[in-house]
Amino acid sequence: MERLVEAKRADAALRQRIVAEELDGFAVRAHPQVYYAWWELPAPWRADTFAAAAAAHGIAVTPGPAFAVDPRPHPRTRSGSGLASAAVPDLRRALRTLAGVARTGP
Repeated sequence: MERLVEAKRADAALRQRIVAEELDGFAVRAHPQVYYAWWELPAPWRADTFAAAAAAHGIAVTPGPAFAVDPRPHPRTRSGSGLASAAVPDLRRALRTLAGVARTGP
């Protein structure tokens, strides 16, 4: 069990390093032992419009309000399941695509 836990932690840390590399220059909050990251999107993006733009590229992200008690719109998005399940090259490619989408604006 300990080896499995350590392997999962190492895998999560690798994936978080990839997030940090591919989303360099953006405000991202994450922890090296988890399989998700919070991304503070640049203006004028809103989380819902960014999620729709990501979906147009075949990438699923979840708008932050889905996790919030406060119903007001905010520019956070959460990337989760792909961080855990995508092959590393696919994860890198998806994050690079998302960074490009974020830079071009809605």
